[in-house]
Amino acid sequence: MKKVNYSVLVHRELTGEITSDESTILQNWLAEDKNNSIFAEDIRGIWIVSQSKVSGWEPDVEGSLKKLQQRIAEDGQTKTTRQPVIFSLMKYAAAAVFILSIGYFVSGIGANSADLNWQVAETNTKEVKALTLADGSQVTLNEGTYFTFPENFGSDSRVVKMEGEGFFQIAREEDRPFSIEMDHGTVRVLGTSFNIENDPAANTTTISVASGKVAFVPTGSSQEIILEVNDKLIFNDKTKRYRQVRDLSPNEWSWKTNELVFKDTKLEEVIPAIEKHFDIQLSVANARLVNCRNLTATFTEVAKMDVLNSLTLTLGGNIKKAKTPDTFVIFGGVCE
Repeated sequence: MKKVNYSVLVHRELTGEITSDESTILQNWLAEDKNNSIFAEDIRGIWIVSQSKVSGWEPDVEGSLKKLQQRIAEDGQTKTTRQPVIFSLMKYAAAAVFILSIGYFVSGIGANSADLNWQVAETNTKEVKALTLADGSQVTLNEGTYFTFPENFGSDSRVVKMEGEGFFQIAREEDRPFSIEMDHGTVRVLGTSFNIENDPAANTTTISVASGKVAFVPTGSSQEIILEVNDKLIFNDKTKRYRQVRDLSPNEWSWKTNELVFKDTKLEEVIPAIEKHFDIQLSVANARLVNCRNLTATFTEVAKMDVLNSLTLTLGGNIKKAKTPDTFVIFGGVCE
C-alpha cells in the first residue's frame, strides 16, 4: 500500500497543484479526526508566514509563537489512549523552521539559528530529487518526502529535518556534527552514508548504513543506538522497540541506484525488495516456492514488467495482475 504524506498534500492544495484524487484523499483524512484539521491549519498558517518574506507583509511573529506554545500545551493536556496523530511532532518542528526563517530566535535550536535561512525541498509521487548542502553533503530524496535545511549551517552544528525517505552522504567535520531530526527520533553522524525511511503512517523509522557509523536517539529517550556499516535498524515508535539486522541487502536503497541485485537470494527476500522498488504488491500462490527457490540476477534501469516476467520465467510459472491496483500474483512454478 502506498504511503500518504499528508503534509505534502496540504502544501499542494495551497499552491493549487493538488489533483482531484489527492484532494479526495486529503479531505477524507481531515474528516477522520479533528486533530488532523488542526495540523492542516498549522501548515496553512506556516505557509502564509513564509509568503510574507516575498510580499513584504510584517506578521505578528511573537503572537504566532505564543499561539504555537499554547497549542502544544493544549495538545499535551488532551492526550487520549488512541494512536498518536500522524505528524504531530512534525507540525511543531515545521512551525519552528518557518519562524526561524523570518529571523525569530527560538530557544533550544541554537544561538546562531536565528540567522539561518531555511529552505524546503519536497518530492511528489514517482519523483526523486538530489541536493547538495552548504557543507558539500549529498542528499537524495525519495518520492513523497518533505525536507527542510538551512542555506548555510551554524558554526557549531549541522541540523536538518526530514519526513519521508532519503539517502545521505555526509561530509565529515569533527567540530560540526550532523543531525537529521524526525518525528520518531534524531540521527547523529560525523561523516558517513546511509538511508533513512521515516514512515509516520506505520510508526516506523528504518535506518540502513552503507558506510561509517551513525547513532539513533528515539524521541523522548536518552538511549543512543549505534549502527555500523551494513547494519539496519527498524524502530517502532508506537511500541518503542527496535530490531537490528546485520549484513543488509544493497537493495535497501535501490530507489536511488535504480538497480536490483540478487546473489543466490531467497525468494522470501526477493519479493519485498521488488515490492518496495516498484511500489507494488507481489505474492506467490505456490507458498512452497518461497522456501525452495533462490535467485541470482542483476536488474539495472529495467521496467517493472520486465523484472516480473524474468522472475516468473526463472520460477517456471505465470504472472497475473489482480483487480487491486499495482497488485500481482505468481501462479505455478516448481521447486528445485
